[in-house]
Amino acid sequence: MKPERSVYLELLGASNIVGVNFDSRFKAGSPWGYRVGLGYTYSESYNMFSGSSYLKGPDIPMEINYLLGKKRSKLDLGFGLNLGYYTEKYKYWEYEWTETEGIFHGEPTQEVNAKHKTWGYYFFGNIGYRYQPKQGFLFRAGINPAFNLGGSHAVTKGIFPYVSFGYVF
Repeated sequence: MKPERSVYLELLGASNIVGVNFDSRFKAGSPWGYRVGLGYTYSESYNMFSGSSYLKGPDIPMEINYLLGKKRSKLDLGFGLNLGYYTEKYKYWEYEWTETEGIFHGEPTQEVNAKHKTWGYYFFGNIGYRYQPKQGFLFRAGINPAFNLGGSHAVTKGIFPYVSFGYVF
């Protein structure tokens, strides 16, 4: 008897914007399993004082998970790591500061555009619902709380919802 395997499309969550994932139980009948996928990240931000920036690129979500439930509806719990290779682009203004009668004010002098490639990481949890029959349509929905251990490659995220559709074989 082979373990249940599935392929699914994930929107948001650990895949960030969108991702395709493979999920399998470690052995037939086991609630323990894993998933590995390929996702895509895109985030953009703007700050009045520091300018605008974006982060985009591919990422790989990897997770160990546990399915709690005897029938097709299960509580989906997991812990994982997302590794990505990103393009970061910053756009900001340099200012020249002057003082007039004790009041400082800045005049923009030059727009700066910077771009570089970098890798990043974050850890994530998984708390969700999974509809998974022995074969056929798969549905997942839940949240992924994320955190990092700091450092120059840490990606900051919060708690993100996800929804997934796929096929169990």
